[in-house]
Amino acid sequence: MDCFVTPKEDPSTFPDRADTFLSDRSLGTLTGPRRFGRENLVIRVAEIARSKGLRVYLYPEEVAEDPDVILFDHWRDIDESLVASNPDADVLYGQDLCHQVPAIVRGSRSL
Repeated sequence: MDCFVTPKEDPSTFPDRADTFLSDRSLGTLTGPRRFGRENLVIRVAEIARSKGLRVYLYPEEVAEDPDVILFDHWRDIDESLVASNPDADVLYGQDLCHQVPAIVRGSRSL
């Protein structure tokens, strides 16, 4: 899987990269601007997904029926029964990388 990296110097490219990431399920990781924070990145990606017309289940706060995207704050939060009950949903989760870089990772359907 490929990933997109958004340099700290140009966070303005992030919305376009997020749009591409959400549209192409072959991409495994989307990194956010340095020091943006994992929680902020998860919320921002949910907003971008909604602006594309996708139904987003932002676990556990924002429930969506028949979601296109299920977004977890962290891999430890993944609810396997929720994932199993929505086999067509794109499963994403937040991850902290080194050097204060947050990321969104596309989950495996083999949970």
